[in-house]
Amino acid sequence: MVHAVVLVLVLLLKHVRTDIRYDNCAYWTFSKGFGLPEFTERLALNDVTVYYHDSSLKSKMPRPDWINTTAGKDMWRIIHDWTENNRYGGTLQFHTATQQFNLTGLLTDQNIYQASGCCSVYPNGTYTAFLTYAFNGKDFASFDINTKTFVPAVPQAVFYKNLRERDSLRVDMAVKYYKKTCLERLKILQQDPRVLLRKVPEVQILEQQKKKSGSVTVTCHVTGFYPREVQVFWLGSDLQSVDEGVTEILPNGDGTYQTRKSVIVPEEDVGKQNYSCVVLHISVPNNITTVWVGERACGGVWIAILGCILLSAAAVGYGVWWCCCKTRSKHLN
Repeated sequence: MVHAVVLVLVLLLKHVRTDIRYDNCAYWTFSKGFGLPEFTERLALNDVTVYYHDSSLKSKMPRPDWINTTAGKDMWRIIHDWTENNRYGGTLQFHTATQQFNLTGLLTDQNIYQASGCCSVYPNGTYTAFLTYAFNGKDFASFDINTKTFVPAVPQAVFYKNLRERDSLRVDMAVKYYKKTCLERLKILQQDPRVLLRKVPEVQILEQQKKKSGSVTVTCHVTGFYPREVQVFWLGSDLQSVDEGVTEILPNGDGTYQTRKSVIVPEEDVGKQNYSCVVLHISVPNNITTVWVGERACGGVWIAILGCILLSAAAVGYGVWWCCCKTRSKHLN
């Protein structure tokens, strides 16, 4: 019965969507006193950098060969044009933030101003966007695209908010970008060969038995997959989730990712039922199912057997000694 239920669940999971979420993001950094370029700009689709420029470079990044459509070429030209505009506008924002922290006595010799804006498309078609700002590694302000207002995160950002909202032209441009242009760019950047790359997960089952309870912690270790999105399930009855340890998705050194999912199998179920780790990833048509069949630990049995052997050996040894002593006693008499 249990095997039939597991089979049905595996078949149902074949229809679960494994499409990935796409994030088209821009990151700007303005710094002073760190020995870094005063200005950097990076555009990325998910974890793939598609454009980079900083103030130490004499020329801008050339257009990749895969961008060969008219829309793509126009997009790349606009990106180049806006790099200087972003540098100029961001530098003014950096100085404004710096002045406000200087007025409150919280300014240091090393300061960094960061901005990040993303638009995201989810597998179900949902579209979201955000724009946030940070000063010296802490939240500074954010921009609400729907209300066209800046939301200060600290008192020093109130003046910044009022100054930015007075520039209605730039506010409208930001709204248009994150509601329309960002999505249009995302569709073009999806054609980047690095974004289209697929690597199949490798699955390994690890187990560890607890001495006191006799239960077994079983871990499904999934690694070497790309892109990042993955779903990992354990199928079986009477399973307890294990929350401690590493459960999030982590990067490998080769650009792929890894994750793990652990459960606890009660002692009474070990060796009686099968448990399956199911991995859903866009690189495989259906899923990867790995079955774990535990075996009851036989350590106690071997200890008992060893004890019997030692006891028997001791008894035999005692018998031999007793016989030898008795024989020797007769000879003496």
